[in-house]
Amino acid sequence: MENRQKCALALIYGGDSTERDISVITAVQAMKSLSRNYAICPLLIENGAFYIVSGADNIKSYIGKKSKKKRAYLERDGVYIDGFARRKLLIRPDCCLVCTHGGNGENGALQGYLDVIGLPYTSAGVAASAIGMDKALSKTLFASLGLNVTPYVTVRDASEESVRLAESSLGYPVIVKPVAQGSSIGIAVAKDALELAAAIETALAFDDRAICEKALTDFTELNCAVLVKDGVTLASELEQPLSWEQFLSFEEKYLDGGGKLSGGGRVYPAKVPPRVRSEVRDAAVAAYKGIGAKGVVRIDFLLDNTDGKIYINEANTVPGSLATYLFAENGMGYADVVGCAVDDALARAKSAKKAKFDSKVLCVYGKSSANACKMHGKIL
Repeated sequence: MENRQKCALALIYGGDSTERDISVITAVQAMKSLSRNYAICPLLIENGAFYIVSGADNIKSYIGKKSKKKRAYLERDGVYIDGFARRKLLIRPDCCLVCTHGGNGENGALQGYLDVIGLPYTSAGVAASAIGMDKALSKTLFASLGLNVTPYVTVRDASEESVRLAESSLGYPVIVKPVAQGSSIGIAVAKDALELAAAIETALAFDDRAICEKALTDFTELNCAVLVKDGVTLASELEQPLSWEQFLSFEEKYLDGGGKLSGGGRVYPAKVPPRVRSEVRDAAVAAYKGIGAKGVVRIDFLLDNTDGKIYINEANTVPGSLATYLFAENGMGYADVVGCAVDDALARAKSAKKAKFDSKVLCVYGKSSANACKMHGKIL
């Protein structure tokens, strides 16, 4: 890997999604873990703008009172803040470390902005980010790759027609989720029509579409992360999140010991047969490559304990803690995992195709305005 001592990172976090607080935790972890390896400029997204937060590496800076912050500007040639007479340059980032969860930070919108200004970044690109965020679209793509997905339907309201469609297609129980939401927010399990209508209404409070899936009754959750290391796609060891719920809830993930953030509430490496381990890791790599993912992606699976069938559940293109903890059995620490994502982002930027095409259209149109208008009319 490259010497990253002089590598400058614009660390982007926050945003206006329901997962904003989780993003702050991921960012603070990154600041504390990477300060020796990189020059870091943390940029908080709030109300569609970038800010520099005073005491950015301290969680307390974001609790209770409003954060003390200054407006910042992320541009192709650097990060700036307003100065007395002119803007002040803070850093010229070599790469952007994306730590935003959900919303416009993970659905491809932020990635599109970074593409426009020409800065490398560690997450998946626009298309892969959009696919990963959209549970219905990703299921369609995963199925096209030959991966198993649980039966599902997508609805836009909680009408009797929507309820009938879901129950006739899936039976009960049904698990209902917002199509583009993370951290188990807005999820509920329904065992009859009344509960199904209520679950759909709950999901639609967070999104304009709800996805209803056939719920497994006896299953094991398994997670596997994937990244590119030295040009090779690498799958992590599996983890088994532990839950007393019918699904891993937001509270269990982040409030009851923080399973996804502190390593609690899970078995790692997961105690599964070699066949399951191999199939999940192979499927994770296939999904990663299939959606065109980049950076570190955590892919979640369900193992049906009744028949041993493995279902891919979803892909998290900007996972909590950047899924660094999943690579411990691969002999990689936090800085190693992030370093792979940074190295890959820089390598992709360096090798990106930059061919130009001179159409000569403007030269032709510019010969005379009359000729240009005439030609334009024929073209239209």
